[in-house]
Amino acid sequence: MDENTYRNKKVKSLVIILLMALIHFALSALIVPAALVVGSNPSVEQPEPSLAFKALVVATMILHFPIISQSFYSRNWFPGGWIYIPIFINSLIWATGIFSVYYVFKKIKKKKTNGKRKY
Repeated sequence: MDENTYRNKKVKSLVIILLMALIHFALSALIVPAALVVGSNPSVEQPEPSLAFKALVVATMILHFPIISQSFYSRNWFPGGWIYIPIFINSLIWATGIFSVYYVFKKIKKKKTNGKRKY
């Protein structure tokens, strides 16, 4: 493999990871306000939370899964909009992990289709 092809693959991988991280970050940042909007007006007739609110709570727990838990640092370290820094770092870790799993499965599948392993 020549050097330009290798560099292009690395750049493509980095762009994919950054896009996945940005999507995860956007979802992580927007899901909390969405849950607050859905859960802000509880009905007198319906004392328990709606199905939409429960689904948003579960989605929030999944998106904010504590790879970098917010309990590891003081909220005073990231006042106001600075809280988005650890959220974005968490999104980068998620994206890198997802891409790595995809890459490993792709390599395993390629080895199985070739039929021979290189030792």
